[in-house]
Amino acid sequence: MRLLRVLSFLLLASSAGFAAAQQDRALSERMDRIQKRINVVAARAERVDAVQQLANLQATFGYLFDKGLWDDVADLFAENGCLELGLNGVYVGRDSMRSYLYSLSGGRLGLRHGQVNNHFQVQPVITLSEDGQSARARWNTLIQTADFDESGHGGEWGAGVYENEYVKEDGVWKISRMRLYLEFYAPYEHGWTGAPADMTERYLTSEVPPDRPPSGDHRPYPAFDVAPFHYDHPVRSGYRFELSGAEKQRAMHAAPPVMSDGTVSALEAQVRDLELRVERLKAYHAIENIASTYGYYVDQSMGDAVADLFVEDGTLEILGRGVFIGKPRITTYMRRLGCCGPVEGTLYNHFQIQPVIHVSDDAKTAKMRARLMVMFARDEQSAQWGEGVYENTFVNDRGVWKYRNLHAFQTFYTTYEDGWGRYASPLFSYFDGFPPDRPHSIEYEPYPAYYVPPFHYPNPVTGKPIRVPESAQGESE
Repeated sequence: MRLLRVLSFLLLASSAGFAAAQQDRALSERMDRIQKRINVVAARAERVDAVQQLANLQATFGYLFDKGLWDDVADLFAENGCLELGLNGVYVGRDSMRSYLYSLSGGRLGLRHGQVNNHFQVQPVITLSEDGQSARARWNTLIQTADFDESGHGGEWGAGVYENEYVKEDGVWKISRMRLYLEFYAPYEHGWTGAPADMTERYLTSEVPPDRPPSGDHRPYPAFDVAPFHYDHPVRSGYRFELSGAEKQRAMHAAPPVMSDGTVSALEAQVRDLELRVERLKAYHAIENIASTYGYYVDQSMGDAVADLFVEDGTLEILGRGVFIGKPRITTYMRRLGCCGPVEGTLYNHFQIQPVIHVSDDAKTAKMRARLMVMFARDEQSAQWGEGVYENTFVNDRGVWKYRNLHAFQTFYTTYEDGWGRYASPLFSYFDGFPPDRPHSIEYEPYPAYYVPPFHYPNPVTGKPIRVPESAQGESE
């Protein structure tokens, strides 16, 4: 009888152990499936993040090139990267690029007094490689150049298409090859139909010889020569922004992060980190949307709608008119510009382009650099062009992104008749009878002076502060 009880106990213990082993095995298999799902979502997030980083990188190239910050321009490239602008041949490696770029400004860092060198970076099509370690992109550029002279001409227009290649080295995206197919370069007064035949060929020419001749026989306007597309038709080819089957398999079987010790708590920690990363990725596009919305509202003189984009204690500083604090003051400011919708005879276009967006680690705040291009007309007054740079900050206010600070820096305002090469307005002054809450925060002179609005971020490749000539930095109030 005693032996029977012992055997029964051993049998029960064995059954319990078998059940426990089954439960452990089931839990392990379930955790393995969860880990694979986490890996796949993380790989998808990595691709979205890569596209955002590449957009920031190319936009930063534009801002640096505009102001002749040649050392930082060269640093955006891989060590053996290639630069080919127009018909000037190929410069290989950072040292060769620096020699070429410095030759464009007479051997100095930065632009001359009275020089405009705007190269807008717009309309990207970015294509990642399957392994996420390289990419290609097509961009448009709109060019405004000039050497200021009140008795001279109005400047130059230009346009072209970039077909670029990028590489990810040690976790950092860099430009590996940049080629600008210049479509035209023409005097402002006569437009692109009246350009001398050789003017496009002379764009950015240099006494520094290239390392290789031009890559091909691209013919600028008036010839009809399409810069080759790096990608297939996105509809006919069935392109999707998704992991390929092979990439998904690699992600599923990738080693988990170092912090994973195979426990439920480790998986939960990965999920929390991934959720926060997705919030940062979403914030990038939310901020781009709110900035674009600001532009559309300003276009239509919807002043109250503009003010409602700000937090209650937000600030607005546009050109030299000082700092206005809080929504009531911002509302009044905007109403002085136009409160109640478009008015017949008025054109007030404020394009918001070329964003560089950085979201904080906790996805609660963000900063953005963007370009402003203005087309203005009112009644019988002369039509005007305007151009400038924003450095704005945003805050996530209970799940809704809003402006905390908007700061617009004036590059130039000019009459349509004169163009940017012959006339530029001085910095805007305070409204009569409507003083700001604080003076403007930085003392600077707009074009034809040479001024570089401060960057909220370092060089995206080196991580070091962007090198700006001291004379071009302005003075804080």
